Amino acid sequence: MPPQEAVAVSAPGKVLFAGGFLVLDRRHTGLVFGLDARIHVHVKPWLEGPTTSTGSAILVQSPQFRDASWFYEITETKAHDHVAVGVRQVQDQPEYTQNANKFVETTLLYTLTYLAHVSKGVRASLKVTILADDDYYSQSTESPKPAAASQSNFSSFGVKLSDAHKTGLGSSAALVTSLVSALLAFHTTEFGTESALPHRTIHNLAQAAHCAAQGKVGSGFDVAAAVYGSSLYRRFTPTILEAVGEPTTPGFSERLHRCVDDLELDRKWDVEVASQAVQIPESLLLVMCDVDCGSETPGMVRKVLQWRKDKAEEADLLWNALQQGTNELCQELQRLAQSEGIEVDGFNGLADIILTIRSLVREMSAKSRVPVEPAVITELLDFCTSLPGVVGGVAPGAGGYDAVALLVKNDGDTVQVLRERLDGWKSRDDTGAQIGHVKLLGVKQEKGGVRMEETGRYAGWV
Repeated sequence: MPPQEAVAVSAPGKVLFAGGFLVLDRRHTGLVFGLDARIHVHVKPWLEGPTTSTGSAILVQSPQFRDASWFYEITETKAHDHVAVGVRQVQDQPEYTQNANKFVETTLLYTLTYLAHVSKGVRASLKVTILADDDYYSQSTESPKPAAASQSNFSSFGVKLSDAHKTGLGSSAALVTSLVSALLAFHTTEFGTESALPHRTIHNLAQAAHCAAQGKVGSGFDVAAAVYGSSLYRRFTPTILEAVGEPTTPGFSERLHRCVDDLELDRKWDVEVASQAVQIPESLLLVMCDVDCGSETPGMVRKVLQWRKDKAEEADLLWNALQQGTNELCQELQRLAQSEGIEVDGFNGLADIILTIRSLVREMSAKSRVPVEPAVITELLDFCTSLPGVVGGVAPGAGGYDAVALLVKNDGDTVQVLRERLDGWKSRDDTGAQIGHVKLLGVKQEKGGVRMEETGRYAGWV
């Protein structure tokens, strides 16, 4: 079959509604919901690209931002059963971005290495376009869209990527997942349809690339949500990826191939992704609020894990109680979904479970001295849940000051009232933390994961 001229793939964002910190431990699970805000990747041949010394190049552009165009030279060297792929950013040409983009560059290296090793080869020069739905960034401007893109759903953000304020929806995981998927689909014709997207391959390869770009092996729930959508997630054993080693070491391509294709008998992928196991009933909506405050998630995680190490018995009791809360939350959502949310006490049972989880999280905050649910967020959540139709909410993921996630009645009025009441919200606590602005994002829950897209919808951007 002739190669496709272009492919496009998108992957959803996520919110870890329950099980923050717990997902770092295989003994526990986390409830993660996919969101309908997506990162899109369009790949096509770069016929007009410049000639390079290696003969193959990739242009990666993110046209919603200023100065976001990365140029890479690609090399491929085969020796015996191994192949070495090189991805070198060209930084001496002023028309291209000089700053590195570690998530893009690492994903290119890992995906092209995998493709070269399984004999798909790296095709001629490519032009890759990355586009993000608006809700990934909280400082969208009124910058004009390209003329040919005036009918599209994408906005120009008007700032450099480094200056954009993320809303915490999992942009890096969605980017890596969609870029891996698009490159696989472009280079492998049998993957060019929705039903043929190799989810397991995408998941394993995206986890490897994302962890390498982060510089550590994380829990992986965000990549799993980008691939599979809403899920009950149990992490993989970290040694699965640690054994892959560095790309510069001999035999890397073989180790990566064996890891991605799950060929290592003593290090099989043990991740558990119960996709669509828990659904939000049609009578409820998941809504997200971007909080203009901000926190440093890696630092918070380190401190919580240190507390857990130092106070193991105390921490285990609390984490087991939080796991019980997650289990009860899942069971209640399943029950409501099956009964279509119609019952005598409304959503009182669900509200009580969420309140219990929040009280346990605040206990973890106090004992670890880490602001997982800080006082200003407690005040905001209490205010939101006092409004009619708001069932409950949490500081999702690792908590902190970045966002809140709410479950509200899907009655047409609750979201509008919530938006009006949050307009102008400000708060400050005795630590000096303050909230200066709360924005209700337009995202809602998304059942599906990574998917193929029609290439025509990106006209004017690619």
